This record gives sequence, structure tokens and C-alpha cells, in this order.
Amino acid sequence: MRKNVSLKDIAEKAGCSVKTVSRALNNHPDVNENTRKRILKLAEEFSYYPNMVAKSLRTKKTFTIGYIVPDITNEFFGKVGIVIEKVFRGHGYSLLMSFTEESEVNEIKSLQLLLSKRVDGIILATVGTTGDFLREVIYKFHMPVVVIDNKEEGIVTNTVLHDNIAGAYDLTRHLIEHGHRDIACITGPLAETSGRDRLLGYRKALEEHGISVQDEYIKVSNWRVDGGYESTIELMKNSSSPPTAIFIANSIMALGAYKCFKKLSLSVPNDVALVSFDSLEFTEAIDPPLTTLSSVEEEVGKLAASLLMDKIRNGDIEVVSEHLIKAGLCIRKSCGCN
Repeated sequence: MRKNVSLKDIAEKAGCSVKTVSRALNNHPDVNENTRKRILKLAEEFSYYPNMVAKSLRTKKTFTIGYIVPDITNEFFGKVGIVIEKVFRGHGYSLLMSFTEESEVNEIKSLQLLLSKRVDGIILATVGTTGDFLREVIYKFHMPVVVIDNKEEGIVTNTVLHDNIAGAYDLTRHLIEHGHRDIACITGPLAETSGRDRLLGYRKALEEHGISVQDEYIKVSNWRVDGGYESTIELMKNSSSPPTAIFIANSIMALGAYKCFKKLSLSVPNDVALVSFDSLEFTEAIDPPLTTLSSVEEEVGKLAASLLMDKIRNGDIEVVSEHLIKAGLCIRKSCGCN
């Protein structure tokens, strides 16, 4: 029977110290890249697996990260999660994922669960209304937290967000450049900064181009397909003068708009032009392909993971920063472009 391989065995084969082997296996930056690769290859050949229980007891870490999102079916959060998991896997961590269904109660329960699991840090896509409890998580329990997608007002922690105002402004301006003036907006819940800021960017574009903002053209929805469908029905059937173009604050709701147009036998973009946030994979496959902002999932995931890893290593929850990810336009045919 093959004996259990130790760090010392790998060190002897690699011709270096046990300390260097340990650092290489834990992705310490002080290890030469060629040495790291040689050690990782030897560890794989010897089927070396560190004793994570012993390591956890020694370091008082569980080597697990929590990832909380509002909607597990939303491709954006899935892609961001894949990037986060990949980064942390390289550091010897595993990922615990929880989804809240856009519920404040569920978000608090998810945070409580991750605290009970003694995770080393949390990346949270918040619903935006759990500030009092989140403050406890960060300051009472000294939990490193990075917030993505939606800012929690009054909470001082690292955040990684879309540049929501700029993105909504650019998409709405693009419709204006096509000659549209009757432009509607379907946004998400205004309790969330992403919903508010995307509405703000839409309003800003209209105002700067001398177009009056009409309240009947603004619909606040729920980020889901059904919300996009119902809001589009209201715009096209109940408005005194239906819009000729619509800016939608995420691509999931835009799917609902497409369902509505099919039901009403309306053509995109001939009858109604359409643009939206989020360049999810289906946006290229629908007919006509949807004009969106470019994809930012990789950048959001890498930056959020890097910020959280730094907080875990340094143990400093006081050092915080806010990052806005700017996305360019991804022009397809739904806006009227060829």
C-alpha cells in the first residue's frame, strides 16, 4: 500500500524547502512561477491532498467563501459565480452558494447560515434593504464582505457595480440618435440602487437632449420575464400614445417584452425599437438580436474575488473601495441598426 505523501516528500523531490512547498500550494506570491509549477505537478503526480481539517484548526479558517445572489436562474450571477469560484479554487477555497429570490428575509437567513458555517468571507448581491443586519455581519462578527451588482445604502464595504447611470444613459442616447423621442423605460425595484440608477441614466439622457420625461412611459418592475411582459403590455396598450422605443434595465425583462410584442403582433425594431442592459448569451439568439451593453461578468467576478481575498489576508474590514465597471454598447438589430 502506498504511504501518505507529506510536504517533506514533495520538498525532497522538488529540491526545495518544506516552507517553499507550502507557499506554492497556497499560491503565495513570493514563490517563483517555475518553482510553483514544478511543485504543483509533483503534488498531482503523488496525489497529494492537504489535510484541510488540520489546516483549518491551525489557521482558524474554514477555507470556504459564501456567495449570495437574488436569482439563481439569472445567467449574469451564474457567470460571475463561475469566475469567483475559479479564483478562490486556485487559493484552496471552496464556494457555498445561496439564493434569496429577491427577498429581504431570505437574504438575512442566507447571511445567518453562512455565519453559522464560519465562512471566511462573503460576496453578496444584495436586495438593498438588509442594511441593519449586514452592518452587524461586518462590524459585530468582523466578516469580510464584498457587495456586487447593487449598493447597500449606508454600508461601508467594498463594492463592485455596473456603472448603471452611464450604461442607461448610453443605451437611451443610442435610441435618441435613431430619431426616437417617445422612449419608455422599464426598470427594476427602486429600493435597489441598480433600479434607481438605471432610471436616473435614462432620465438624464432624455433631459440632456431636450426630451420631456413622461411618467406614463416609466414602469418599475421585478427584473423577471413576467415583469417585463406585464410592463410592456401596459406601455403598448394603456398609454395614451404608445412609445416607439423602450430602454429595459435588464435582458431578462427584455425577454418578457419580446413575448409581449409577439402577442400583439408588433415587429422589432420596425414598430418598437428595443435596447437593454446585460449581454447574456440568449441576446444574440433571439430575433432580432438584442442591442445591449457589453458583458462585464468576468471583470466583476475577478475584481470581487480579488478584493475579498485581500480582505481575508489582511484582516482589515476598515479599508474599503467602490468600483464602477463601465460597459460599451453591443450593437445588434433590435435598436434599428443593421
